[in-house]
Amino acid sequence: MSSNSIKTFLCLILLAFTTAAPAQTLPIDAATRKIYYAEEVLVKDGPQLELYHRAKAWFAKGGKSAGTIQVDDLRNGVLIGTNNLLLRVSQNTKTQPYRLGYTVKFEMEDDCFWYSLTNFTLQKLAEPELTTNFKKLPQDQPLETILKSDNKNSLNNKRLQNAAHTSILALIEEIKKSMN
Repeated sequence: MSSNSIKTFLCLILLAFTTAAPAQTLPIDAATRKIYYAEEVLVKDGPQLELYHRAKAWFAKGGKSAGTIQVDDLRNGVLIGTNNLLLRVSQNTKTQPYRLGYTVKFEMEDDCFWYSLTNFTLQKLAEPELTTNFKKLPQDQPLETILKSDNKNSLNNKRLQNAAHTSILALIEEIKKSMN
């Protein structure tokens, strides 16, 4: 093999690795095309009523960002509501704060519960207002729309996607801990 052939071969390999699509970190529901996290969680000796009260307490414990319950069905063991969390995304030398809103659904039975997280929205926040109140800049936008945008800031979109995924996984762990 000549040195030019080897160089061409190595360039092709390098090109294949650099143009490969990034791994999808956010799960997408095939029917709705929305980001969707869901899981069934077993809870030893967890009666439905107790799990229901734990889920309600989880909504209430957020302080200023406490969730809003939209469906409260004790008889069928269902709670649906909205909540939000603070998301910080590093962009070059600065950190940009966002409010990540979402809908959460709890379904409880004896010894198990299901949760689902969907309808994620993102809103950029102004840093000086962060400690007292969220100062709204643009309207909430669906997270899927922001991440799909083909703008020049694809690196920032990847950072945003990774920060959102990491925060959502931490939220899931918090939910599980609160329910056990």
